[in-house]
Amino acid sequence: MTIAITDVVLRDAHQSLFATRLRLDDMLPIAAALDDVGY
Repeated sequence: MTIAITDVVLRDAHQSLFATRLRLDDMLPIAAALDDVGY
């Protein structure tokens, strides 16, 4: 049995905080940190 997981942290997490105004330029700095922890 295979279980697929889709992480939506950069898609959904900011919507409640910034009302969908988070730009790609705001997301890029955290992308490396997410990669380091295994996302």
